[in-house]
Amino acid sequence: MAHHPHQVTHRWMALILMGVIVIFLRVLWELIDLHIFIPNSPDYRERKYDNTYEVLGLRGRILDRNGVVLAESVSGREVAIDAQDPALDHPKVNRDTLPVELAELLGVNQEKMIETFASGRRYTKIGIITDDALIKELQQRKDPSNTTNRIAGVSIATVRSVRSYPNGARLCHVLGFVNHDGDGVYGIEQRFDKELSGTNGMVHAIYDGRRREIRTRRIDEVKPTHGNDIYLTIDNNIQYIIETALSNALTNFQAESGTIIVQQVKTGEILGMATLPSFKPQEFNKHFQDEWKNIAISRCYEPGSVMKAITVAMALQMGIITEHTVFDVGTSGVWYYAGKPLRDRVYGKIRARELLMQSSNIGTAQIGLLMAQPAPEKGMPAQNELLWRSFNAMGLGKKTGIELIGEENGIFWNYKNKAMWNKLSPTRIPLGQSISVTALQLVNAYSTIANGGALMKPTILKEVRSHEGEVVRVNQPKVLGRPLSENVCNKMLDMLQSVTGKSPRGTGWRANLPSYTVAGKTGTGQIPVNGHYNHSDYNVSFIGIYPATRPELAILVTIEKPRGSVRSGGGVAAPTFAAVAEEIGHYWGIPADKLPKEQGK
Repeated sequence: MAHHPHQVTHRWMALILMGVIVIFLRVLWELIDLHIFIPNSPDYRERKYDNTYEVLGLRGRILDRNGVVLAESVSGREVAIDAQDPALDHPKVNRDTLPVELAELLGVNQEKMIETFASGRRYTKIGIITDDALIKELQQRKDPSNTTNRIAGVSIATVRSVRSYPNGARLCHVLGFVNHDGDGVYGIEQRFDKELSGTNGMVHAIYDGRRREIRTRRIDEVKPTHGNDIYLTIDNNIQYIIETALSNALTNFQAESGTIIVQQVKTGEILGMATLPSFKPQEFNKHFQDEWKNIAISRCYEPGSVMKAITVAMALQMGIITEHTVFDVGTSGVWYYAGKPLRDRVYGKIRARELLMQSSNIGTAQIGLLMAQPAPEKGMPAQNELLWRSFNAMGLGKKTGIELIGEENGIFWNYKNKAMWNKLSPTRIPLGQSISVTALQLVNAYSTIANGGALMKPTILKEVRSHEGEVVRVNQPKVLGRPLSENVCNKMLDMLQSVTGKSPRGTGWRANLPSYTVAGKTGTGQIPVNGHYNHSDYNVSFIGIYPATRPELAILVTIEKPRGSVRSGGGVAAPTFAAVAEEIGHYWGIPADKLPKEQGK
């Protein structure tokens, strides 16, 4: 019996509809299974629908006072070689040329890459790459569907954080570095390690059949926490100026090392801190540990005649002398005390101004003897007590408290230590001998003279901000004490200008500036070796305050062991000061305090 054509059509339509319904139900079941049953199934791990991976919590940045990035962390991929990767047997992979090609692509040593592939090792770390284009290329060329330019045996799955220092070695001793474990070492990196450190997040995800994450069906998620940003008081432009000048000075005067510090006298903020030789923080393991240290705060040395300004200032403050007190230094150029000679290039009767201008050893030693006398009327009845307390009040012999790792106290024995104080000590300590200080202590003491008598806590921290830019903490200037009166400071600024005047009698005349008056002092400190002074090696210094009429900045320059024909503070450190001070003054916007007719004098 023949079926009517319409019946046949209806049957086929019914079959097709049933097929569509079956397919729809199948897809619906797969979706329900994937989204509801799989996550709650005890065996879903075996079915490999899920995976857990970390999300990087980046380390915070370090920036200068103007927001210039000095250190930052970026996301990268760890590159490793799996010499047992089955993909190496792919017909499109050339085992002979692959290591060479990969070495060229990654910028690593070819011989090392060839050796790594030949070793047969399962996992050999090569390095970390941060170039997004390179990462993308490696991912594409690892894809099995890629039949040309095939790369195998390479793993780039592990995400890593890489610390970057955009300016290379600049400010390296202040910044410190991050080691291979991600811990901050030295400098700001270590001091603020907790604030800078981030915390990694975690994602427990479900994947579809093509291993694509289904972001709406994450089983668990812990968001990463990025570290805080540290803003320094450092000005990156000033840092460039002083590091360039210091490098030139070490070359020109054939010196071993040196330091330049720029401090804002009213706040104690450090605008620049350069020490050379330097190192690249990202290549810290290529240098000895001693090369990581910041000698501006960790190296103690006998400062020489720059101490004389501190001696005169404290003697004036304590009422031991006045600016009119006369000192007879003799006419022979030598003075004996406790059986030891002290030589001088100054002769006759002088006052404090001439003492500082010509850097008289004998005159300063005589002040030291006056300050060493018991002063019961001042509450200091012991021998040497007033002398010790005076220098200690100026911050010598103790840490300044700056926010850096590795600061030293200096060496300045308490007056009660009879074994370290002898009859000669009061005549040598005021000259900058038998006392060791750090460069930071010295510049901070001069800033005290510059700002009217307030001993400020030196600081290198401006503020801390969150990753999102919210202010966490603002660092405020802190006064540690007031060892000097404003009247004494004004007298000192006036007298110290004679040191840098154009008169050939002033030891620091080479520090004279075209636009600004400068109050400063030179120093040429002998280096003690085995209990005796080396007569060929010196630490030479100059510390300048400017403008002397309304001080803004204090700059210290110390050069260690110059080997050229000139080896004095006035001949080496003073012109180095001049090379940076004028430029920094104009950059910082400090108005000139010299009239046009005075400029160049």
